[in-house]
Amino acid sequence: MGVRRKPIPAAELEAWARYLRHVTPLPGVSVPMPPEPQLTEPAPAERAATPVSPTAGPEPKAARKAPRRAALSIGVAPPGLDRATWARFRAGKIAPERVLDLHGMTKASAHVAVTALIAGAAGQGLRCVEIVTGHGRRGGGEGVLRREVPFWLNDAPLHALILAVCHPHAANEGALRVLLRRNRA
Repeated sequence: MGVRRKPIPAAELEAWARYLRHVTPLPGVSVPMPPEPQLTEPAPAERAATPVSPTAGPEPKAARKAPRRAALSIGVAPPGLDRATWARFRAGKIAPERVLDLHGMTKASAHVAVTALIAGAAGQGLRCVEIVTGHGRRGGGEGVLRREVPFWLNDAPLHALILAVCHPHAANEGALRVLLRRNRA
């Protein structure tokens, strides 16, 4: 059974053809001609002529986009979390069940470690984890990991698993406590 290929949009074929005009082929090699564009949508005139049934219902749930969650802010109570739980979390009374220390890691290895920590903890049903980034003031700056970890936590695969983020203590900005969503399956 052959591999089904998706048709290439006409705009991309045109861009490729423009690019190929500026390319000089190597000696003895010929440049292949781009494939003809395949129309996958009816032309605008044909779409206007197609009648729309008045009984057409709303689009199916799978086609609707999921609502986008608000970005996680460090130290800000998220919607959906009661005041008592937020106060206990902020005060450090919800102890972290796992701690990840990023000292000495490169940016790439730290990103993998943070993703594995959050995904693994959520998979095991843990409620709270801590990520130690360090202050990173070696060159007088803020520190790469300390700056990047909040962005990683806001990325799509992790953001859906996280409920809230705060520093374990007001004076300790070199660590983050992460409150994970409960798995209600």
